[in-house]
Amino acid sequence: MSAADERPVRRRFEDGTTIEDLRTYMAPFVATLGFRFNDDEEFVEEVLESELEILDRDGDVFCPCRVRTGDPKEDVKIVCPCIPFYLDQFSAMRKCWCGLFVRIDVEDGSKLHGVIEVPEGPVEVRVVAVEDLADGQGRVVTVGKKKLALFRADGEFYCLANVCKHWGAPLGEGYLDGYFAMCPWHGWRFDVRDGTTDHPDADVRVYEVTVRHGEVFVTV
Repeated sequence: MSAADERPVRRRFEDGTTIEDLRTYMAPFVATLGFRFNDDEEFVEEVLESELEILDRDGDVFCPCRVRTGDPKEDVKIVCPCIPFYLDQFSAMRKCWCGLFVRIDVEDGSKLHGVIEVPEGPVEVRVVAVEDLADGQGRVVTVGKKKLALFRADGEFYCLANVCKHWGAPLGEGYLDGYFAMCPWHGWRFDVRDGTTDHPDADVRVYEVTVRHGEVFVTV
């Protein structure tokens, strides 16, 4: 037996963790991402039971429908809930890989079991709840591999590419002056409505924003 095989398994949860413990732990977090547990209670229990077996064996609740690589930097992306690492894909599929979690706007998650192909084309991704962002504020939101700048100006939501073309500053960490986002590093001003600026060749991309049932979606 190698030294690596002899190392104790590092457990993320205590001995005796139950399905209900996992539900209680995960539900508030996935809700912040715009997802919830599947409506099919029997299916949910089966998946969580599998995760408890994986927890006992491998020390963490790795996704039962994904294969571990042995590389910690890669395997961290398949620890349940893995939604933050695949938010754009899961938003398109309206569920996570196995269907344990579904988008909050899905009416019947029991029909969304198993891994399916990721639909092509633009997709709406829930980024925040309306109440999460006060008027006159901005923040950086992550959608898949993209970082975007989300702002709320005069009660409306706007989304821009996050990188200022001057020195690469994160626009979402900037300041709002009316409808203008000011870069946090040097004060370059970008109109949040169309991404334009008074500097040549420095306009940034805008993304469509939709507000529905108190949730903010960005189309990417």
